[in-house]
Amino acid sequence: MSMHDFLYFHIAFIFLSPSGRYWAEISDTIISGTFRQWKEGSTKSETYYPGDTIVHAVGEATSVQWSTGTWMVEYGRGFIPSTLGFALADTIFSTQDFLTLFYTVRVYVKGMILEASTFLTDTGVL
Repeated sequence: MSMHDFLYFHIAFIFLSPSGRYWAEISDTIISGTFRQWKEGSTKSETYYPGDTIVHAVGEATSVQWSTGTWMVEYGRGFIPSTLGFALADTIFSTQDFLTLFYTVRVYVKGMILEASTFLTDTGVL
């Protein structure tokens, strides 16, 4: 994960959730299982299968559901820090696991500092 893009795999479990609304474009490529999506303002869902890629545009919000056994690759590109509020909301408000929150934010900030220093070194500023 960096300031402008990320790539990771989802784990295989059933899950239903809002997608969040970000300043980043996120694409999901299904490897196995199914991905069901309800677009904002619609009561009809669309189901995606292995090999399908779903693109969530900047500022778009949907409801999503993964079936049991679903694996996918998710790639995000844009202003990735805008995704942290949604990603950490459960840690803050549900589990109140502030130690994990501290470690997560610490690792993320270290990564941002490393990325910024690499960028500044590559551009000749440092």
